[in-house]
Amino acid sequence: MGRRKSSAAGGLTALFILCVASLALFTVYVKEGSGGPLHTVQLGAAEVLKPVRGVVAFVVEPVLEAGERVTGAFDRSDEEALQERLRQTQGLAAQASRLERENARLRELLKGERSFYEYGPLARVVAPVSDQFTNRIQIDVGSEDGIKPQMPVVVGENTLVGRTTNDVSRTTAQVMLVTDREFAAGVRIIPPAEFDPASGQLSPSVTDPNVSYGEGLLRTNLEGYFGVEYVDLSSRAEKGDYVVTSGRAGNRELLFPPGLFVGTIESVSSQDIDQYKKIVVEPSMDADDLEEVRVITDWGPGVGVPG
Repeated sequence: MGRRKSSAAGGLTALFILCVASLALFTVYVKEGSGGPLHTVQLGAAEVLKPVRGVVAFVVEPVLEAGERVTGAFDRSDEEALQERLRQTQGLAAQASRLERENARLRELLKGERSFYEYGPLARVVAPVSDQFTNRIQIDVGSEDGIKPQMPVVVGENTLVGRTTNDVSRTTAQVMLVTDREFAAGVRIIPPAEFDPASGQLSPSVTDPNVSYGEGLLRTNLEGYFGVEYVDLSSRAEKGDYVVTSGRAGNRELLFPPGLFVGTIESVSSQDIDQYKKIVVEPSMDADDLEEVRVITDWGPGVGVPG
């Protein structure tokens, strides 16, 4: 017991002596100049330990650098994973947007169907097959789908695109567009306020036998103008009026049901020596925008625009 007390007292005494010595040395170090003995001892120790520091740095620096590389690799890996996830999310968003637009476009195509028409399957435009003398497209439906030559082809709310030609295979069909030089259709001219392109129905005032806005033959003439020929000079046709299929020529039924929208009159002109009005039409159909179309395979009697 006595030994333990003696040992503790001796330790406290030694600690006190060391503290006093440290304070004394610090005071001397501060007061002496840079050339004093303590500064000289410090410099000498630094020179002696310099190789040791070099060895430690040589050993430790590669370890530190390796650690930094590993950390950087993990950081880059996380960043690349996040970027890949972002790209995938953006791709899915773009795909969803495309599907939504496609769905909306298909709904518009189906919305324009008329109950008194029979349609073939929705047909996708495969490719243009035009040259300098023709204006035609190929679609991916054919005889297996009930498609035959000389059938009307429409888009949207029954806007006339053209008709099928004799070139119909089991799975494909060629369509002659309305702007083809060989295309022709009996049409009538109607004021926009009196015609509903969606239903094909006319206001009763237009069907009055005493009112004539004009009838004629739609085709592209030798001069390259797309328009209506053989329109009587007494007709009321004017710029902005609609052109729709008439469905008949006299008592003879034509290839197209009545009431298919063709286009809008762009200009009307005539001279004293002319027998008919010269009417130029802006087609509603744009061949460059065609993606899907419908073929009308049959229609009931007396449909569309009354005769």
